[in-house]
Amino acid sequence: MAVSVDTVYQKVLAICNKEQRGYITPQEFNLLADRAQFEIFENYFNEIRNAERKPRNQQQFSDIVEQAEEKLQVFKSRQDVLSGSVTVLGDGCYKIISIERGDGATLSTSTIFYPVEIISQKEYAYISINPLTRPTTERPVAVRRRGSDNDLELFPGVVPSVLSKIWFYSRPSRPKWTYVVVNEQALYNQNAQDAQDFQIHSSEEENLVTKILQLAGVIIKQPDVQQAAMASYQMNNQEKNN
Repeated sequence: MAVSVDTVYQKVLAICNKEQRGYITPQEFNLLADRAQFEIFENYFNEIRNAERKPRNQQQFSDIVEQAEEKLQVFKSRQDVLSGSVTVLGDGCYKIISIERGDGATLSTSTIFYPVEIISQKEYAYISINPLTRPTTERPVAVRRRGSDNDLELFPGVVPSVLSKIWFYSRPSRPKWTYVVVNEQALYNQNAQDAQDFQIHSSEEENLVTKILQLAGVIIKQPDVQQAAMASYQMNNQEKNN
């Protein structure tokens, strides 16, 4: 369930409490909102990475890894690519999860898919010189091409092209608070073609407000706004821990 961009904006304005539009214009809010959402999104991966180094909690709903993975489900995508060697994913791809390579150019009940290991240029140079470790059709590998995380070269190269299935996490769409001006006031216009709510989990609403306020406090040079954001953040943490 998405988070309403208008709800977050109104909360931010209420805390800022400066006239009817507060300290933050819609244009400024949209920039800060995108940064705040992306920071929370990136933090999911940090939570998983840090939690996997610790003993797992046996209680399902208290497990940090499972909670983070649940929040990431909405960003999980699959792309089918027909390629013999080079595969290029779009800018929407943030992090590749896994790749499977088929034994043919079409998808059918008889198609066999083999897991593709993603390795570095250095690792490929090492394994390719040994016939025993060299990539095969049943044991393919993918190497990220220099200068791009989403530009992969598959080995061994095959002719004609074969079908590959790529699972990845996509980047959240940029939130946008769209508006119309009525009596010199900006009013929310949810019917605008480019209107966009936040895509992250609904439980992150208060975190979004807090992060946007923290960022706004730096821009408008108002330490009291940052202090209000920190107070809100601490209160949310106390409620979660109780």
